[in-house]
Parts: sequence; structure tokens; C-alpha cells
Amino acid sequence: MKRLLSAAVLGLLLLGSGCATVNHCREGDRSVVDITNTGWYLLNFIPLASGNPAHPNAFGCKIFRQTVTLENNMTMLENELERLGATSYRNIISHTADENILFILFKRHSCHTSAELVFDDAPEGKLPCVSPNQ
Repeated sequence: MKRLLSAAVLGLLLLGSGCATVNHCREGDRSVVDITNTGWYLLNFIPLASGNPAHPNAFGCKIFRQTVTLENNMTMLENELERLGATSYRNIISHTADENILFILFKRHSCHTSAELVFDDAPEGKLPCVSPNQ
């Protein structure tokens, strides 16, 4: 039984470890940022692996640390705002989602945030072209 539990925990860490992602896209004349931070928990409260908000979109996670918070999503939004040269954001939406696996043994917790970026120096309909990996 111990080996099965150890294998399950290791499998979750390797296959579904926490991640933090920041995506930037255009929808018509709007520029939108979508942020997701995900973590895995044992017994609903012991953090196993969480996304690394200091290095979103990179392979890596924080082991045994709770980083899935709205505050970390807002920090990633502010960093993306600065990186893209936007002056502010609007229409911000945030929500969380939880999935339980094996009843309460494992939980996947995600925090999602999206916002429209405002570029004061860009003429209407002429948003700057920026790749998400710059």
C-alpha cells in the first residue's frame, strides 16, 4: 500500500505538477491577457506542487509551497502589463476551480485571471504586435 501511495504521489508530481502560464492574444481590436496558476494538494490542504509565478511559461514548479493565489495572479498581470508596454488594464475577471481526485486524497486548485490591456499610445485598431515569448 505504501508503494502504491508513493507511486501515485510521484506520478502526480511528474505528470501534473503545478504550472503558471501567461498568454497574450488579440480579439479583434482588443488585447487580452489570460493568466492561470495551478497547484496540487494532498488531503485538500498540504501543497505538493504549485506554479512558479516568478517564471510563468517555463518548466518548473514550487514544491511544497502554496503559490496559487489571486495576489500572485495580479503580480503576473502587472509584470505582463510592464513587459508589453501597456498603460493599464480593464474588464478584469478572476475565478478559481477545484477538482478532487480519489475523493479528498488529491486536489487540483487553479486560479484564472483575464484582463483587457489598454495602450494609450496606440491608435484605434493598431495594437502593437508582441509575441508571448519575447
